Parts: sequence; C-alpha cells; structure tokens
Amino acid sequence: MSYRVIYLNEAKQDIKEVVSYLASFYASTARDFKNKLTSNVNKLKDWPQMCPIYEPDSFFRRMVIDDYLLFYSVDEKRQRVVIHRIFHHARDTQRLLTSHRS
Repeated sequence: MSYRVIYLNEAKQDIKEVVSYLASFYASTARDFKNKLTSNVNKLKDWPQMCPIYEPDSFFRRMVIDDYLLFYSVDEKRQRVVIHRIFHHARDTQRLLTSHRS
C-alpha cells in the first residue's frame, strides 16, 4: 500500500529557500538537489520507515540529502507521510522543530 506524501507550508517554504540559495551559486546544483529530494521523498511512499527516528524527538524521522536534513512524520492511521521541515544540517534543529508537531 502506498502512502500519500503531504508537505506542510513550512517545508514548501524551506524548499524554495534552499533551491534559491543553491541556485545563487550554480543552477545545476539547485536542480540536482531538487531531483534528489523528489527521488528520496518518492521512496517514502512505499517505505515510510526507511529513515531513522530522530532521537531527541521520536515524533520525527530524519532523512539526509547532501548537507540538508528533511524531517518527517508517519501517520499510519491515515497512511500518509508528512514533510515538516528541510534545512541545512548546521542550523538549530531543536528550535526549528519545536512548533512542528501535528
């Protein structure tokens, strides 16, 4: 059974910011990142538990895409994967995730 993937508004904004930042250096880097992101998120549809649980907060799972972290949760009851945030690994993870439990 395939899960549905939902991007929260914050995650959509994160993607725009990351792609814009990467494109300021090389358009191909931004394109490559977006392709990797899409490919990896599509895998979650069939294998939502593929990434490890984020230890400080087991509500989230964490996916690594190059220098960026994608945080998501799995809603088994509704058969969906919810993408919460995507940001550079050096950012303050705890602060950025605090308000994203739904």
